[in-house]
Parts: sequence; C-alpha cells; structure tokens
Amino acid sequence: MCAGGPHRSLRLGMPGMQNRSIGPFELQEQLGAGGMGVVYRAKYTKTGQVVALKVLSPGLQEDEKLIARFTRELEILKKLKHPNIVQCYGGGRLGAQRFYAMELVEGGSLSELLKKKGKFDWQQVIEYGLQICAALEHAHENGVVHRDLKPPNLMLDKSGNIKLADFGLARISDATALTAAGKTLGTFAYMAPEQISGSSPITPKTDLYAFGVVLYELVTGKTPFQSETTAELLMAHLTKKPPRVCTEVLDCPIWLEKVILNLMEKDPDKRPRDALAVEQALREVNEKVAHNVSVAEHNVTGQPTGIAVSTVGETDLAKLLKRKKKKKADGSPIYERTWFLASCLVAIVGLVTFLMWPKSEERLFALAQPLMKSEKVDDREKAETEYLNELIRRFPNGKHFAEAKQFVEDVELDRVEKLLMVKIEKGRELKEEVERHFKKAYDLEQFGDRETALEK
Repeated sequence: MCAGGPHRSLRLGMPGMQNRSIGPFELQEQLGAGGMGVVYRAKYTKTGQVVALKVLSPGLQEDEKLIARFTRELEILKKLKHPNIVQCYGGGRLGAQRFYAMELVEGGSLSELLKKKGKFDWQQVIEYGLQICAALEHAHENGVVHRDLKPPNLMLDKSGNIKLADFGLARISDATALTAAGKTLGTFAYMAPEQISGSSPITPKTDLYAFGVVLYELVTGKTPFQSETTAELLMAHLTKKPPRVCTEVLDCPIWLEKVILNLMEKDPDKRPRDALAVEQALREVNEKVAHNVSVAEHNVTGQPTGIAVSTVGETDLAKLLKRKKKKKADGSPIYERTWFLASCLVAIVGLVTFLMWPKSEERLFALAQPLMKSEKVDDREKAETEYLNELIRRFPNGKHFAEAKQFVEDVELDRVEKLLMVKIEKGRELKEEVERHFKKAYDLEQFGDRETALEK
C-alpha cells in the first residue's frame, strides 16, 4: 500500500483540527512516539482499512542520518513477510514528510502483559519463545539483525500471537553503517557483550543473546542483571554469569534453564547455531518434561507411558509379553509391585526436591569457602557467582553477609582492574574519572612513588 491519489496536506498536533491526513491516509489518534517518529492509527481512504502509520517527526526532516535510518527501516520491513513479524504495506513521502503504513497490532506489547502478570509459567514462555524463534529465523535468513529485541518490541495480536516490531535499529548484512564509530545502539538490559565492547561483529547471534535475556525475564519476572548505574549494568553483561533460573523459579525445567543460559553465553561462538536450533531445543524441553511425567505416571499407576510402540523392537516386545505371562503364573516380585514403585517414586521426588531446595546460608558459605581461598581466578569467580551472590541476596542480615560482600567486592575490583589494565596497555581513551585516577596511580607506582599511588 503506497501513498497515491490526490495529496492532502498533513496537519499534525494542531488542536481542534478534524480529518488530519497525509496522502491517502486519514489520521486518527496517536498510538506512540519514539526517537525517529510518531505512530498514528490511520484509515486508508481507498479501502477503509485501518493501519498504523509511522511518520518521521517534522523536526528531524533535515537530519540525513535519521532519514537514512527511517528509509532503511521501511526497506527492511518490506523484505520481511512472516506471520510473527509486523507486516509493512508500503510508504512514501509528501514533500519533505516521510511515512509508511504497517499492520495495526492491537493486543498491546509483551512488556505490558508482563507488568500485569508479574511473570509467565514456563509452558507459556516456551509458546512465546517458539514464535519469537520463527520471527528471528525469517529475519536472519533475509540478512536482517534486529539489534533491539526486548518485550516492548514484541507485540500481541488479539489472538495472543507474537508480532516482532520496531526495526529502527535493525541492520542489513553488509549494509553501510549509519551510526558513529564506537557508538552503542540498543537497550542496555538486553545488550549482548559484543554490542557493548565492539570486540566482535554484530551477527544473528547478537539477537540470540537478547532473546536469552527476554526468556529469562518472562520466566522470572525480571532481567538477569540488576544494577543502579548504566556502567555497572554493562559491566555485568561483559563479565558476570547470569543467576540460575531454577533458583528464582523452582518449577522451571532444568532443560529450559539450560537453553536460556546457553543463549546468554558471553562468547557468540558458544551460543546456539541459529534461531532454528533454539526452536528445536525449546520443543525438546516440552518432550522431555512430557516423557518424565509419563514415566512417573506409569510407575505409580501402571498405565501406558505414551511412548511410541514403534520404538520397541519385535524381539523386545516378545520378551516383555513373555515376562508378563510369567508374572501372572509366579506372582510378581516385591520390586515390581505398584505400592513399592510408588514408594520409590515418592523417595525420588523427595530427593530431587531436597537437591533443588534453596541452600541455607551456612551451606552456601561452606561451599564457597574453599573456592575463596584458591589462587585461581576461575575458582574465585565461581565462589562469587554460584554461592556468594545468592547468599548476599537471600541473607542480608546473616552472619556471613559482611565477609561475603567484601569478597565479592574484591573479586569485582580485580575484574575491573584487569579491564582497566587492558585499556591502558592498548592506549584506549579513559572516559571515567575513576579510570583516570587509576591510570595516574599506575604511572606513579611504575615511577616508584607507591605512597602517592595508594592515595590515588
């Protein structure tokens, strides 16, 4: 749907003005506004179809980079035709005014629904996840990296289906960069390490990292890294392991946690191959859970497990039938009786519950202690991420809180110091005041003035 027909003047934001229009579109109420433009509900006068019309803000008409980005977003959307991506009908310009029309999605965003519900059960998260996988796979196959995947950009139609939206930061493979060198684009809470550091190119795996953060948030109700400052948040994405999902949500299947943490690997090469691989992994979560439940029901009730008979060979089936006949003749042994199997199942469930139950403060500290004394960096970081962070979060008034807090701060200082040393050695610009003080202290220490260096 491209602009055509008689052109009527655009009159935006003028109080009391009726029938505001641009080209063949009659504008209605404003739906939202962003960095590049304003989105209106609009009616295509030729057919009466209601659409969402995105209009480049009047004050940005002279900004060549934003015009290029707006045009690129239109080009990207026109390339993508998928039920889980907001459909673009076309666009045009009226004088200096640029606009394009897209599918109107009226179910709100996943972010809005998450605020109402707090979090989603893991089955619903997988359902949403499969749809997001489908959208990403289609975009990536067409050479498009979204670069800003987050719940506000995941819209819901009236049937509750996901629609990926807002390709304003998306990038076409091999396209000319439209941002200044070194400038970071995206939303910090969902940003992949390579987006922050520029250490490796932006690829579809950058979207997969953000996808892992989104899944984490949908399951737990919060993003994995919580920080008071932007610098701390970015540092967390670069250096910290995300907290375990299963410690936040006890009924989350371990297989789903594994998928989420795999997506959030710092090294892009360690993440899943592509969105299709993630889709398969999510489907396997459902299959594994269903299989385990089916086996448990069989052990307790003696009913069929639902496992396909075709997986049992003819010889095995004959053995099973022969064994069943023998049991009828001789009487089943105690270890095959229903009550005994049920007791074993209860014991197993109890053991699993015990193992998954949150550890006490004493237990967490006891597990961390030998690692805290180690000289190995990996051991010290393991003590921090696997035990002490949880201890600090859960036991703020505990007797080991102060010691744990001090150790975590020491580890963090070591980590920051190493990063600063890398910057210094590579001659990179030190923008923060604390970094410049450290550099002065380092230079003084090299000169031999350790006392002044310590003051710095």
